[in-house]
Parts: sequence; C-alpha cells; structure tokens
Amino acid sequence: MVISFSMNLKESFPLNPEHHLTPGPLPHFVAERENHSRVGAFTRNYHDISREDAKMPTGLNEINHGFEASLFHPDFGNEVVNGRIFLDRWKLRFRSESVSEEIPMEILEVEFEPGSTRIYFSDPNRPDLKIFTCDQCVLKHPALRQSNKIREQMTVVLGRRELTRALRATLYFIAFCVFATWFCSMALGFMVRTIASGVPMEWEERFGQEEIDKLRKEGALVDDTNQIAQLTELAQPLIKALPENRRNLKFYILDNPFPNAFALPGGYVVVHNGLLQMTETPEELLGVLAHEIAHETQRHVIRHRIAAAGPLVVFGFFMHSRSGAGNLLALGSGYMIYQGFSQDYETEADEVGWSYLVAANIDPRGMISTFQKLRASEDGMHFHMPQAFASHPALGKRIALLEKKWKKLDKKTGFLELTPVSWPKPNGWDDRAFFQLKVPKPGTND
Repeated sequence: MVISFSMNLKESFPLNPEHHLTPGPLPHFVAERENHSRVGAFTRNYHDISREDAKMPTGLNEINHGFEASLFHPDFGNEVVNGRIFLDRWKLRFRSESVSEEIPMEILEVEFEPGSTRIYFSDPNRPDLKIFTCDQCVLKHPALRQSNKIREQMTVVLGRRELTRALRATLYFIAFCVFATWFCSMALGFMVRTIASGVPMEWEERFGQEEIDKLRKEGALVDDTNQIAQLTELAQPLIKALPENRRNLKFYILDNPFPNAFALPGGYVVVHNGLLQMTETPEELLGVLAHEIAHETQRHVIRHRIAAAGPLVVFGFFMHSRSGAGNLLALGSGYMIYQGFSQDYETEADEVGWSYLVAANIDPRGMISTFQKLRASEDGMHFHMPQAFASHPALGKRIALLEKKWKKLDKKTGFLELTPVSWPKPNGWDDRAFFQLKVPKPGTND
C-alpha cells in the first residue's frame, strides 16, 4: 500500500529528468492553495507598495505623476491648454482633459525663456506647437538627463543663463558700489557741513588773523593804504550782495606776480599784485573776488580741514562731540589753504560767486573773461597739469559752465557802470605777456 502510494506520487509529481529537485505540475488542490498564497502575497505587496509610495520623496512623486504644464497651438486660438506632462526614455507626453500630444525624445528640443522660469519643449517638425512648464524639477527627470542631445542643449542654455545671471549680479554689485560711494560721499558732506556750521566766528577770526600775521611777518604784504582803500571801495557793490554776517571783509594785497587771490576764514581777502595787473576792467577783478569770497562764505577752508581728518574721525565728531570742532580743525595745517580746493568746492564757488555778481547787478561776464585770460596764460607758459591731479577743474570746463549760465540769464543789459582803477606797477617788474592779454567779452564780436 505504501509502495503503491509512492508510485502514485511519482506519477502525480514527475521529476524533471535534468533537475531531479524540480517538481512538475502541481495537483489541483495544491495549485489552488499556491494561487491563493500568491494572491495574498500580491495583495500584501500592493498595500506595502502603496504605503511606500506615500512615503516616497516629493521629487519622485512628481516624476511618477507628471508635471503641471501648458500647451499652445494656433488650432486652439489664443487659449492655453493646461494639463500635465509625462516623460520616459522614448517620449514626452502632454495630457489634459481634451488634448493629448507626444514628442519623441530623440527630436525633443528644450528652450528657456529669458528672464523667466518657463521651460519650453518643442517639436522641430511642428514649430507651432509649444509645451511649457514653470516647474524646474522637470530638469531633474532621468529621461532628460539620459538623452545626450537634450543634455547638450541644457548645458549650453543653462551655461548662457548662468553667464547672464553672473553679469547681472556683477552689474548689480557695481551699481550698489556706485550708490554706496555716492551715498557715503553725500553723508560725509552733510556731516562736514554740520560740523562746520558749529565752528564759532571767533575761531574763524582768530585763524584768519594768524595767517595774515604770518604773511606780514614774511614781508609779503604790500603796505600801501591807498591801494587797499581803492580795492575796498571797488568791492563795495559786491559786498552789499553778501549775507549780512559775511560783509565785514578786510582786504590785503600780496606782492606776488602770479595772478591769483584767496579768502581766509574771518573775512580776510588777499589779492595778488599779479591779478591787479592782469585784469583790465573792474568787472574782471570783481569776478575773481566773487569766486574767492564764495569760498569764504561757504566755509570751504573749514570744511576742507574737517574733511582732511578722515571719514572715521568726522563720523566720531558728528555723533559725539560736534561742540569740539575747534579741536578737529587744529588737526589740519594752515598750509592746506594754499594747496587749492577740491573740484566740487571750486565749482560751488563759481556758482555762488556768479549769483553774488548777478545779485549785485555787476556784469558776470567779467568772471568768464578773467578765466579766459588765465587759460591763455597757461597756454603761453606751455604748462598743463593733468586734470586727474589738478584740484581745480579744467578751466575750459569752468568757462563752458559759466557761458551756459550767461545764456540762461534773463538780464543781459543795464549793469552797474563801474569806474576803472589804475593799479601802479610794482618796481622791478617786467611787462608780462599775461598782463597784456585781451579777451573779448562773451557774446561780442570785438
């Protein structure tokens, strides 16, 4: 009985002649049980996969479920069809409720809209068809990365985009630096002006008197009361146009053949003999005096010395001890007065001096004429300091700015008729070419 059962088992379970351990077809009841086990395993595995899918990273979910996208084609008019795109190694598929389109991966072209996050997919055989998405995660899809053609397109386009982004960042940085420099300059100027406004008039008087005493001790001042009285009288119309607290001016003449003048804090105005000899009309001399007096009324000497202390020192005084501005001024040197002002100060003195002449009803073209003579004297001496190293702006530019002011001036006649003054020529002086220069007044043909 046992043997017979064994024989039946062999017939029911024939062995593979090559692999004796491999059973043949299972009997019905065994197969049914096995199928039931497989269905159960499939069910369990399905639920496991579902649970794992719920735990899957967002990026993989997007790859499996597609990416939000839109499609445009003339057949749909001006409307854009919204849907999703799905990618595999063979095709890009667009699906919506009403539209289904496919583009083979081998001819797919990728484009990026400049200044936007849109990514366009197109078919060269159907140029009117445009599929686009703003989801940058699509660029991470394996199907795009595995395509050599698309990878090359993305490398070129993304490289160009990175270059554009780098250039834009560089321009933003340069613009920021320019703005920061401008802002710091304006802030520093404001702080310097504020500190200078706190300097008492007594300090200005003392400082100016000390400089005059130095010049007198050196024997550089001309001790001729008649000339000084003439100069003071000539300047009276101009003085009346100054602010009331700046009208107490004291004039001095310096024995120096170079045509120049300067004003010290406290209202001390020093005029070179050379300037008296070069100017031919009172308007020319007053034009220079208006410029130099503007330096004094705008406190350029004080502001110059405060600014020379450095931004950090200026900021410290501005924030904590504005009342100690005298100590800050003591850090400078009186010699700085004779080194010239910055181009901004010179331009400001031209503009303010011009306004003083107009307010005093003095022909302002005298300032232009004097500057033209100074430029001619430079040309005659064949000496030109590079503009980058010059503290004064190029005379040509200053003259051009003043000529523009003259053209915009409403009143061009009816100015004061000033009496010419004859200045004695110092002993031992030769006739200098720049003394005899004659420059026609702007706007005339003489």
